[in-house]
Amino acid sequence: MSGRSAQYSKPIANYLRVKKLQIFPVLKRLDFSGKLTWSAPAGHQWTLFFNRGQVVYGHGGVHPMRQWYRQAQARLPDTDLSYRALQKSFAAGSTANWLDGWDYHLLHNWLDQGQLSPQALREISTNIVADILFDVVQTRETQYQLARRPVLDPSHRPIAIDETDLLPSVTERWEAWLEGGLEAYSPNLAPVIQHPEPIRAQVSPGVYTSLMQLLDGQRSLRDLAVKLGQDVLNLTQALQPYVQAGWISLVEVADFPALNGGEPPIAAHQRPLKIACVDDSPMVCKAMGQVIRAAGYDFLPITEGTKAIPTLLAQKPDLVFLDLVMPDTNGYEICSSLRKMSRFQTVPIVILSGNDGLVDQVRARLLGATDFLSKPMEPIVILSVIRKHLAPAPT
Repeated sequence: MSGRSAQYSKPIANYLRVKKLQIFPVLKRLDFSGKLTWSAPAGHQWTLFFNRGQVVYGHGGVHPMRQWYRQAQARLPDTDLSYRALQKSFAAGSTANWLDGWDYHLLHNWLDQGQLSPQALREISTNIVADILFDVVQTRETQYQLARRPVLDPSHRPIAIDETDLLPSVTERWEAWLEGGLEAYSPNLAPVIQHPEPIRAQVSPGVYTSLMQLLDGQRSLRDLAVKLGQDVLNLTQALQPYVQAGWISLVEVADFPALNGGEPPIAAHQRPLKIACVDDSPMVCKAMGQVIRAAGYDFLPITEGTKAIPTLLAQKPDLVFLDLVMPDTNGYEICSSLRKMSRFQTVPIVILSGNDGLVDQVRARLLGATDFLSKPMEPIVILSVIRKHLAPAPT
């Protein structure tokens, strides 16, 4: 018997990781209903939900909230997806069965209300499960557990995912990821520009400005791909030469705040944490205030730069958002002055800027800035940064 052996340009063990997907036809034959949970030594878990042998949804991983939010945002452009609205919608509902977590619950609410079509729900679920399966395949060491649950009631309208195309597409994507030399890069990492001048010399001014605003370390490769309407593989390959040259770094980025099961911003016995925003634009302060107050924090707007330091000293905020460019002063001077005061030596100072230069970021960090955000800012990114720097203390 003669035959042609497959040719692999990477270690064969990398390709064989897709064998983890062979459990799907087994569960289909068993008419399995319940949860399949993979776990990794680093502590991450990914859960797929099955009903009568078919996958209906998935949850977990490094960024469960980002993962859900980017898919919902892409298919519900006219729906209020602010953190406050999502919390309110979730709190108003009830958990009807073992599958009804906050994310699936919200999607089915929108399905019942006619805001989301069955096809859109299937697309959201398929994309989430595809991301989960890719991450499971990319993770070298995983273990899985199965937990049987009752078959879902048909009145619940579970919408199964078509595995015919899903599993081959995950396999093809992983193989393309390997062939592109991307096996060391997780799509959950966030690109941030480290050396802008070489990039400026290679792209148009418009593209350069967009890159400086988007590649700020606050959006993962997957977030950017959905936002730009691109395939994450093509996007990562386009950035790869800049990463290899050291002009762009890929860094870990925190997940968005959870809607349930997470720590509230304040405990019942504590005072509300106070967030200040120093920006000469009343519109920016108003928008920030709506987001921050809705999350349970006190908000201190300061629109006159000359009054920033005395006001901050008097009000003693727990975190400061600080605009770089103001008519009567600048964020550099304010940041430098605050860091010289004992009260503000450890208070997080997050710089806001609409400019495109990394020089701004470097100079601000040298003067003591904690973090840097590019304008315009998405509400959920604002809250993610707050939670990142004001995480609840261990008990």
